[in-house]
Amino acid sequence: MMKILIGTPVHESKDYSMDRWIASVSKFEYSFDLLMVDNSTDPKYVNKLHGYCKKYGLSNYKLVHIDVGRDAVLDERLAQSREVIRREILDNNYDAWFSLECDVITPPNTLTKLVDLIDDYWMINHAYPGRDNPLDVNVEFGISLIKRKAIEENSFINEYGYLNPLRPNSWYGSDVWFIRRIDRNNKAKNINVYGIIKPIYHLNK
Repeated sequence: MMKILIGTPVHESKDYSMDRWIASVSKFEYSFDLLMVDNSTDPKYVNKLHGYCKKYGLSNYKLVHIDVGRDAVLDERLAQSREVIRREILDNNYDAWFSLECDVITPPNTLTKLVDLIDDYWMINHAYPGRDNPLDVNVEFGISLIKRKAIEENSFINEYGYLNPLRPNSWYGSDVWFIRRIDRNNKAKNINVYGIIKPIYHLNK
């Protein structure tokens, strides 16, 4: 059995989804630990998150608040949050990181299905619907299982922005740039999958 950390950046702006998200995660069949990295402007928001975890009987979790500054752009907040998650994985001998956005709801067998699929791949990204238009399809870090070897080789600090010399005018978020670095690594294999996990909901209210 793989030792898996569900690591998720959270923010007070997503509070509309957090009760339902934690309820959903609490039902996962596969064994996991949970780390939520809160980058809200209000450090007291973690108290509300503790309340949701208590409500659904979650005990295998950690909550960390980081202060990224009021003027930090979204990509900086996410990059710093993901680096905290990355360090937790490396420091505590996890085999893989399950990245699940805090407004994406999936069924109890989600982790089981991804673990069954990952084999010798470094990363699996499962498609999920857009937040505002469910007919849109996203394939980034919304539902991703990422093995330790990918995390060892790729950090998140200063890894977003105009980074691709082949596309100098394109902005890359830290999740997309992480995936691109895996794509360009000759040792690595990653796959995008569709329709394996059902149903999936991307909450917008």
